[in-house]
Formats: sequence, structure tokens, C-alpha cells
Amino acid sequence: MASEREKFLIRNTLISLLKAVEGRETTVELRNENTVTGRVENVDSFMNIVMTDVVFKSYRGISQNFSSFFVQGANIRYVHIPDEIDMRAAIDYEVNKEWRMKASITRKVRKAAEQKIAKRQLEAKKRETLKERQKEFEEKKKISRGNLNKT
Repeated sequence: MASEREKFLIRNTLISLLKAVEGRETTVELRNENTVTGRVENVDSFMNIVMTDVVFKSYRGISQNFSSFFVQGANIRYVHIPDEIDMRAAIDYEVNKEWRMKASITRKVRKAAEQKIAKRQLEAKKRETLKERQKEFEEKKKISRGNLNKT
């Protein structure tokens, strides 16, 4: 779970855009002119990136394959955002993610409370109906006793 500081950084920086790249193939250019191309598995609030199925290409043109690769945020110069990602929508999604989660939880709590209230109302109505039937039964009993006493 992210700390409050990490959540703040994600909401208030372009890291929210990098979060949209998770699960996709992209290229990360490093400050030392090397490039890393692969699938982004995770991006944290300090812009550290975990990638899989990576091709590391040095500035000399030498390529090397890695199954997993970690890029420290301080070493990143550029991250290529794939064309299929709508940047504005991606940022909006990450910025409002926590609000949507809170709203969803609020709806669930409200629905559960409404169900509980409805259940209590139903039980109260059943008790009331039972009392009314008991009164009717007692009245009939008195009437029938009255009729028996007269005869």
C-alpha cells in the first residue's frame, strides 16, 4: 500500500501518466544514453520502473536480453508513451482513482445500510402484524367466552 507521500506524488506529478504504461511495451531512455525496451510491470511514486522481457541497448549499440530489469527513477531521461494511450484520460484516471474508490465504498456502505434498515422495517412490520393478530384472537376468545356464559 502506498504511503500518503507516494499517493500525493502520483496525483500531483506526471508519474500518473507513467502508471498508464504499466502492462505495455515501451522504451525507456536512460541518462547515460542507453535504452531499455520491454514490458513495464510496475511504476512507483519515485518513478522507479520494473520491466520484464527486456532488451537493453548500450550507447555503443550492443544489445543484451534480460528477463527482468529495474530502472531507478533518477537514471531516466525519457519514457516513450505508446500511441494508443490517451495521455489526458490516463492522467485523469490516476488522479481520480482514489476518489472513485472512496465513492464506490460509500455506495456499498450506503446500500448495506439501506438493506439493514429495510430488514429492520420488515421485522417491525411482522411484529406489529403478529400483535394485531394476537389482539384479534384475544377479542374472539372473549366474545366466545361471553357467548358460552350466556348459554
